[in-house]
Amino acid sequence: MFVKFLTSLSIGFIVGILVYSVWFAIPIPLSYMVIIAGIGVVIAFIPQPKWAIFVGIALIGVSLGLVRFSFSIDESAASVLDRFAAEGERITIHGTITSDPVETSSYTEFTIASDELVTYADLTLPAETGILVRTSSVLDLEYGQEVIVQGKAEKPDTFETDTGRNFDYASYLAKDGTYYTMSFVDVMVFDEGAPSIKRSLYHLKDRFLDQIYRLVPEPESGLLAGVLFGEPSALDQDTEDQFRTVGLMHIVVLSGYNVALVIQIVTRLLAFLPRGARSLLAVLAICGFALLVGAGPTVVRASIMAVFIVLADVLRARYHITRALVIAGIFMVAWNPMLLYFDVSFQLSFLATLGLIWFTPYLEKKLSFLPTWLAVRDSAVATIAAQIAVLPLILYQIGQLSIISPIVNVLVLFAVPFSMLFGFLTAALGMVLPILATPLAVISTWLFSYQLWVVDFFAGLPFASVTVPPFSIFIMLCLYALIGWWAWLIHRSITSEV
Repeated sequence: MFVKFLTSLSIGFIVGILVYSVWFAIPIPLSYMVIIAGIGVVIAFIPQPKWAIFVGIALIGVSLGLVRFSFSIDESAASVLDRFAAEGERITIHGTITSDPVETSSYTEFTIASDELVTYADLTLPAETGILVRTSSVLDLEYGQEVIVQGKAEKPDTFETDTGRNFDYASYLAKDGTYYTMSFVDVMVFDEGAPSIKRSLYHLKDRFLDQIYRLVPEPESGLLAGVLFGEPSALDQDTEDQFRTVGLMHIVVLSGYNVALVIQIVTRLLAFLPRGARSLLAVLAICGFALLVGAGPTVVRASIMAVFIVLADVLRARYHITRALVIAGIFMVAWNPMLLYFDVSFQLSFLATLGLIWFTPYLEKKLSFLPTWLAVRDSAVATIAAQIAVLPLILYQIGQLSIISPIVNVLVLFAVPFSMLFGFLTAALGMVLPILATPLAVISTWLFSYQLWVVDFFAGLPFASVTVPPFSIFIMLCLYALIGWWAWLIHRSITSEV
């Protein structure tokens, strides 16, 4: 009974978060939340049929979800610069860099947490808010530095993508506490800032990247930087478009797939150990990888999801581990309610992990005719299982369907763990034993050259991908209902066999 109560409360909580997310622009009075909770209490605790009790508990959860989302919005931080943004006034901001600066050929991008706004020489106002900054200044900017930026603040706006979708850029940035943008501003480093663990980790990552770019030629070095560290500017625009066309973009950005590769590499290297010890080391490797790349929100979420893949393997109870995965997702949403509706990476990581848990046993049987050498079968199973779970969301949010994605994934994914391992060893040895790093760099280059060749060949085929017109969210939900029903049938079939 307690589990049912908790389930009803959790469902209601998620519904409340979702309702507030959809009507984000319309403030929901606290009185409404109290009324909903009151109705829930009345239904739950006045003698009623059992189903009515669970409905009442769910309504209490809805109210809690609404309250939690309302408290996650910092209205002062989200509006403190509105007047200056509306008037297009040039302002001066003092703040601290809160992200690892991303450098491209034309600009450097980073976020700052402002602690002071100076509009005139004799006027200082508090302005604690997150700002996404772009500058063309050639400076050696680092996480944790105190900077002064001068330019015009703007409110992020919704824009239409190439596939006809409306992208709510303001809410996407707001989930990470960023409410304004400032483009091509003047930047001055005010103070180098205090040392920190995160800053040291970013320094270590930069040392790895320096070795990669020194030892591995372009464009292979860019692909290695993307696969290993999720560098946003690792690939040029044409190559990035090719990866999207063939459905391989998930290996270039920091996601659950990168972390899953860490699991795969560790478990293969330590295959001689007992399952428990091997899985423990895999979890430690996930934590180490997350710290090495800076432990940003995306990789932390992906790491949490990947840990559940390890647990599913250890416990050999994929459908029980689903509950733990859902609980983890609920806690993550409770911590940051805007993840649920505005963070596509969270949605994709959660669904892909769920797909791996639900469909892998079924697909392993159906695809048993595929060879196991070079991980062909494993690559096919993992690709199809994840694709089943994320496809409706990708079609709804992005609208690009790669027809050849399963083929390309099978041809490429077997090489990614090896190239990732040799690439990491190349960078690591390059810092201590350069003479040993050179042959490893050659192997890494060959492996990534093969991957780039496959992507280039298949991306050039006619109808490699198609654009799906925008469709209703109701259709997406119906597709997921069908997928859920299919997963339940598979679960019932496996249970009956046991």
